[in-house]
Amino acid sequence: MTAMEGGGRYNAHASAQAASAEFALDLLREAARTAPPGPEGTVTVVDYGASEGRNSLAPMAAAVETLQGVQGAEQSVLVVHTDLPDNDFSSLFRTVAEDPDSYRRPGVYTAAIGRSFYEQLLPAGTVGLGWSSIAVHWLRAAPGALDGFWPTVATGEQAAVWERAAASDWAAFLTARAAELRPGARLVVVSGAASGHPRRSGAEPVMEELARGLDVLVGSGVLDAAERDAMVVPAWYRTEAEWRAPSTADLGLGLERFESVELGDPLWRRYGDGADYARAVAAAIRVSFGQPLLQGLEPQRRATVSAALFDDHLTRAIAATSGPWFDWRLAVMCFAREH
Repeated sequence: MTAMEGGGRYNAHASAQAASAEFALDLLREAARTAPPGPEGTVTVVDYGASEGRNSLAPMAAAVETLQGVQGAEQSVLVVHTDLPDNDFSSLFRTVAEDPDSYRRPGVYTAAIGRSFYEQLLPAGTVGLGWSSIAVHWLRAAPGALDGFWPTVATGEQAAVWERAAASDWAAFLTARAAELRPGARLVVVSGAASGHPRRSGAEPVMEELARGLDVLVGSGVLDAAERDAMVVPAWYRTEAEWRAPSTADLGLGLERFESVELGDPLWRRYGDGADYARAVAAAIRVSFGQPLLQGLEPQRRATVSAALFDDHLTRAIAATSGPWFDWRLAVMCFAREH
């Protein structure tokens, strides 16, 4: 996995991810009402995949407000944000400290862990409430070659290899969370999802345009063909059957709720057609997928290619058309740790 673009840019341009989280806030509040404290009386709330933190503020505020509303204003809460070691944690801490929408208040404490959430991150039986939003579609690594860079182009044996890797990663995520959760604790997960045959993530029109843009950059000499052919986005958009597949009963973890949500294109609903929409889509794709797509390039070249691909080519292509470019789907889930 690769961390999202830093320097405050993910915070500024990841509004579609924020819109996705809203579909699970009531479920998170419901889970927070019964979140069990640890032996010392503190409830530990873990945010798995925080990036720069802005999209974590509303969920963490919802959890904290519910906990202190049920248990009393004196209830202490430890919020732990996790992400990869190369995540921009400076922006995360600054956001939590300074943003007017921060969940900070008396009795609430913040910490962070810089490791992959595909391993156990906290001691066994210490987490009272878990949250992960628009993060578990990322795989630990690209499991194999693709005839293109976007995972839904995979067919035949390529698709089988990626499906197996995605299944293994999802099982590893749930196994780690089952170990961390206290008896009676819950884990709420929101993720991009797939549907249909062939598999569709809802971002295919944008990714097809990016593929054309990469071809243009090869033709103009900005990239060479080998660099383009080595690019891949290590993500997998799972179907409902894939989300439900792991057998978690032996882990003491049960799937209480599953809901499929048609998100569509929140950026188009906000901006409509035009230049503002085009810039918003290009910026959102750049901060979300630019780092993993271009990670094989030297940093200075990466910045040049990123500007040419996203800020120039993709923005112009979207501005020249009408209608939405995304048809995102979500899976919203709640898992409960047995008593």
